[in-house]
Amino acid sequence: MSRAEPVAASGVSGVAAVELERISFRYPGTDRPAIDRLTLKVEAGETLVLLGRSGSGKTSLLRVIEGSLDPSEGRVRRAGRACLVYQDRRLVSQRSVLENATSGALRERGAFALRASSAQKERAHEILADLGLGEVASRRVSTLSGGLLQRVAIARALCAEPAVLLADEPLASLDPSNAERVLDVLERLQRKYGFSLILTMHEVAVAERRFSRIEVVESGRLRPFTGSPAASELEEQKEPEQERSLDSRIKALPGAGVMMAALVAALLLAAVGLNLRGFVPGKFLPSLWQFLSGLLPSSWAAVAAMPFAQLFWSLIETIQMAVLGTAAGIVVALPLAIFASDQTAAPSVRVPTRLLLNGIRTIPSIFWALIFVALVGLGPAAGVGALAAYSVGYLTKFFYEALEDVDPRPARALEGLGLSRFQSFVLALWPASQPAVAAACFFVLEYNSRGASVLGVVGAGGIGQDLMYYFDYREFPTAALGLLMVLAVVVALDLVSQRLRRTLSMRRGQ
Repeated sequence: MSRAEPVAASGVSGVAAVELERISFRYPGTDRPAIDRLTLKVEAGETLVLLGRSGSGKTSLLRVIEGSLDPSEGRVRRAGRACLVYQDRRLVSQRSVLENATSGALRERGAFALRASSAQKERAHEILADLGLGEVASRRVSTLSGGLLQRVAIARALCAEPAVLLADEPLASLDPSNAERVLDVLERLQRKYGFSLILTMHEVAVAERRFSRIEVVESGRLRPFTGSPAASELEEQKEPEQERSLDSRIKALPGAGVMMAALVAALLLAAVGLNLRGFVPGKFLPSLWQFLSGLLPSSWAAVAAMPFAQLFWSLIETIQMAVLGTAAGIVVALPLAIFASDQTAAPSVRVPTRLLLNGIRTIPSIFWALIFVALVGLGPAAGVGALAAYSVGYLTKFFYEALEDVDPRPARALEGLGLSRFQSFVLALWPASQPAVAAACFFVLEYNSRGASVLGVVGAGGIGQDLMYYFDYREFPTAALGLLMVLAVVVALDLVSQRLRRTLSMRRGQ
């Protein structure tokens, strides 16, 4: 078994900032180890560059040093915290530069702290100024360029006050001038804050020119860097992997064709099996025209005689039912979604929660109305209860799917900095899921506005009771007026939903 041990931090040469002794690590389901009996010692204040091909084990080695991967064998000793700046940065795009930076310091304030202290903010401002980010501290991260994003990620790591700063491919996707600028910044910060620096890269010429200690990672092991003969090998980066990805997509095409053919066959079998002769155009279209004609009032006098006020107040009652039912559903669905999402819950919690939700969704809203009429009697209270129960089943599903669609890497990066699962959820997962969550809420509110118009059929309140009356007595124009009123509400909700989703998406930088 592996062990991670702290050692006394020191700025004196010869004292290890991090030390690995015969470390091994293997990803589940793989045949060969990502790290194979690797030994490494980096002194306090020292800089080490790791060269190697993609897949050689460089990033895995950094994650073992950071602590987000636990080795299966060997021992890790650190002289303090090790913080990793990922190649893809893993910032929370909905939050500001300052908020991203200070999140690196929240570990010191406890597992439920969501805001940095005044002293932590002051230190973050100093670090941002050192990185040339002082003028953009209040800007949302989603508005920044790639070079600035790299610096924000460095600032977040430095706010955690690391003894060892790890940078995974910090020069990737940067032009030569920006790459040199990033290295200059890292060297200047290292002199000021005194951390040890471990970088991975492919740029052999840059490493040879700027750094004295260079080692090569090959098949999870270290070997001394021998100079130019290895350069051509190390610069072969991701082309083979991209070719394999393309080949896999091409091979998947026949499978997609088979699935499409199966879908078409299923549709044809369903149409034949249901014997849909009533939809033959010669019979269906005349009946449809006759029905639609009956919805039109016979004269302006008939229009004037329609019960506008009665339908209006019934519509208000319907909207109130939909709002209350949806709000109750949201209150219950949010915690259930956390229990049901694979981003936030273990299988022992997730599986029974989803089974419960499947049971709730099995019951149609009209049946929920019958249940609540039996429980609380006729009237809108039964309708609110039915809509709330129905909303819980679908809102929870929409919410946990929204959480699962969120990129988990920013949240995992925060946990790598020592933040709790609660903090990573509130600061990373929840902001990214908000547009989808808002869209789901408005969709269910829209559905409930329509659904409430049906619940009146069983005496559960709303405009449905009036619609049922007018259909029973074949007053189709009045029933059509009631449906048009419901349509107006649905259209208005859709417009508000579009506006809100657009605003939230802009906050995400989309």
